[in-house]
Amino acid sequence: MINQSGTFGPWFFGGSQDDSWEMRALPQAAFHVREQIGTDQTTVKTLATNGPQSTSAARSWQSPLPGWNLLQPGEGSYAALYPFGWTSYTPFKTDVSMRFFSPIVAGEDKRTSLPVAYFDVRLANHTTKTSNISVMFTMPNAPAHEGRQPATVRTGLDSQFTNDRKSGIQAVTMTSNDPSNTVDASRSEWTIAAKPQAGQKVTYTTSWNANGDGSDVYAPFSDTGALTNAPIDNSHSAGAISVAVTLKPGEVSTVPFALTWDFPQVAFANNNTVWMRHYTNFYGAKEDTQNNYVAGSYPFNQSLAIARDALTAHDESLRAVEQWWKPIANDPAYPLVIRTGALNQLAQVPFKTALWEGGLVSNTVAPTGVKRQGTTVPGTHLYLGVDSNAGGGANGGMGTEVGTYSSLAYSQVFPTIERDRLRAKIDAVNADPYGDPWDPGLTSSTDPAAYSVRDPFITWTQGQQPSPGNVWFIDKPSENLFRLYDYAQSNHDWNFLRQAYPAMRKLLAYIQATIPPGSTLPEAPNMNAPSPNLKSPLPYANVFDVIPVNKVDAYDSQLYLLALESISAAGKSVGESKATLATWNAELKAAKTEYEATFWNADHQYYRYTPGPTANNDSVLLATFFAQHLAERAGLPDLVDTSRYRLQLKSQIALFQSKLDSQGREIGSPNMGLPPGSTGFPYLGFAGTTYEDGVWPTVDYFVGATYVDAAKRFKDTGLRAEGLDLGSAVATQVWQVNENGYQFNTPLQWNKSDAGRWIYPAFESNLSSWELLNAIKPVTIRRG
Repeated sequence: MINQSGTFGPWFFGGSQDDSWEMRALPQAAFHVREQIGTDQTTVKTLATNGPQSTSAARSWQSPLPGWNLLQPGEGSYAALYPFGWTSYTPFKTDVSMRFFSPIVAGEDKRTSLPVAYFDVRLANHTTKTSNISVMFTMPNAPAHEGRQPATVRTGLDSQFTNDRKSGIQAVTMTSNDPSNTVDASRSEWTIAAKPQAGQKVTYTTSWNANGDGSDVYAPFSDTGALTNAPIDNSHSAGAISVAVTLKPGEVSTVPFALTWDFPQVAFANNNTVWMRHYTNFYGAKEDTQNNYVAGSYPFNQSLAIARDALTAHDESLRAVEQWWKPIANDPAYPLVIRTGALNQLAQVPFKTALWEGGLVSNTVAPTGVKRQGTTVPGTHLYLGVDSNAGGGANGGMGTEVGTYSSLAYSQVFPTIERDRLRAKIDAVNADPYGDPWDPGLTSSTDPAAYSVRDPFITWTQGQQPSPGNVWFIDKPSENLFRLYDYAQSNHDWNFLRQAYPAMRKLLAYIQATIPPGSTLPEAPNMNAPSPNLKSPLPYANVFDVIPVNKVDAYDSQLYLLALESISAAGKSVGESKATLATWNAELKAAKTEYEATFWNADHQYYRYTPGPTANNDSVLLATFFAQHLAERAGLPDLVDTSRYRLQLKSQIALFQSKLDSQGREIGSPNMGLPPGSTGFPYLGFAGTTYEDGVWPTVDYFVGATYVDAAKRFKDTGLRAEGLDLGSAVATQVWQVNENGYQFNTPLQWNKSDAGRWIYPAFESNLSSWELLNAIKPVTIRRG
């Protein structure tokens, strides 16, 4: 990541060393500019400031090397609208700015998976004198991990310069090919490259001391703007490339740089499980029909080839990115702060990707099922990330209660990731004895007991036998079932639906096993009276964790209605028997009737979250209509009484009134509301009102989408205004309130009275911002 300090970090390379990212910047990685206007004194600056130092380790990282002349805070500006970022700098008389981006091309695996970053440095001479200006890019020959176990071994460093006269690419490649290297560093390398334009001249050094103060590489650059075209030392620990240009008054020139890296293997379970990364499939790596890597097919040491291809196709890649990005970024139909939130939130997808695999290389860990996940359909490439760098589980199958909030973003921008992780979910459900496996995880432990259940796509935690009140997260199987149907119908992929259908039936049976006799709704764990059979004294009913549930709740029950509708629609498509369809329709009708009778409170004009100790002692969940919104988006019938649905939307919003921060900006709406006159929630869990009073951007975005879509349906502009307000409030706190520190680090929640009190940074489900974007105006992804 290029951060707001102008430095390269923090760091997330993935693998068993990284169940959270490293708050590490690269002190040696930076851009530097030397400027001389006419015969004036030269100005030399490193285009970065000192890294922030905070009492929070999650908000602190290293500064550039001490031998460099850094910018002072305020001498540069930073802007981003993913996958683009822009910086501009004031200490120079020449207009110096930079655009950086990666070739994230919606719907395309090849360019999206590539380890490539482009840096286009624009130089414009608006003075009346000639400007002699040089731009230097420095980079260390860095290891993937530091201070982690199992330790990365990356030794035997080397480097070389290449001048490819055919393509015009000039590059320094820094390698590590020692046979003692661990698999995550085996035959790995970095390349910094430039494609000089007319009038531009490249100089370089293949080696300078990354462990020094940086003055060795700074001295020749500061003196002349050129490097030595030779090693400065013999360490091969860092390289540099410089491009010089002379600009007459009024002239403009852009220097195209690229950074590429080839760390082709990622290891888990103390290096017992090894995968290839997906980009290697486009540079020679082959797979067999079970998606295992074909040994010897990848040539390794491909960072130079990737850089050459990237810079040669720079303009083509830029057009491909802009083709899908510009219609969103430039559309005034989307309020600026909301489109900013939606596009920039996408940065979490590649940043937290511990693994987007290109074939299993080797494995000595026994699979939990008969076989590992992702082997049924050839060409499946599995994806693994984490909910948060400081908590939450892995979201490899993305069938978790977290993943449904972010699924639309993946479906629209990264559709093969969504498809393939659902294929993995199908494999896991079919292999599980009961049908509700936990998603694959990862661990940094070197203890075999840890990776026996935390080795992604090899091992996973099997579901427990379902019974009423004895299953954690009973929203999960319903959401999994819906996700399988939704992907198939939205992509018209009926072959996928036929493959998914047995797993869907198994998921339905699992949910229905949690329905007690005499009821038609699933029973969640009771936080205040947990079953002794539960694995923990802290049962979680659903995504809202420890908010107490009194046997049944409106959120999980509505998702069950969605599951019944989804499987009925799927059954019709695959030719299910009329008798089975009739049974499901009867169960749906009965469950809807019980839902209305159990949860509707006519006095309060809302669906209560869970039955209270008395008829009117209850509370309401902001995300009550989560499942209803999903049904509407998928074209399924309504789950609830539409008149009550509309009435609650109009009447409940006052119960979630957003408070204001010190500058008068809305903080956002909390998860739970109380009816007028109530002074406390009817039930409290062990964490008090932490989650009840928590503002979840995830939920505010999603509920905002619910309001905006309902506004169209009911022709009610007031509902639309409320929806836009919900999303804008949290987007403002994330992207415009600098003191919160939430940019590219949006947490799971903050407190309704204090936006600075947060839990779980960089949380996955905040991609629900795409639900709101799509509700405002359906997103159409333009693909080449």
